[in-house]
Amino acid sequence: MSTPSNPMHLSIRIKASDDPLDLKALAQSGGQHLYDLRYPKFAFPSEAHQMKYNRIRKELRGGEGSSESKL
Repeated sequence: MSTPSNPMHLSIRIKASDDPLDLKALAQSGGQHLYDLRYPKFAFPSEAHQMKYNRIRKELRGGEGSSESKL
């Protein structure tokens, strides 16, 4: 078997969002916005990248784990 030529081929994909906070978290976590699909998606090279996206997104929204929620 050969390895896929596209490193994003076996990526984790989730439904895309146009929310500026989600896009900022996507950029900071190393994900990509895929536009060439029927439905836009966010893609991550690994589960670790998706987990980082979720953590950053939660922090940007002021959720648990952010410095604002500890005040």
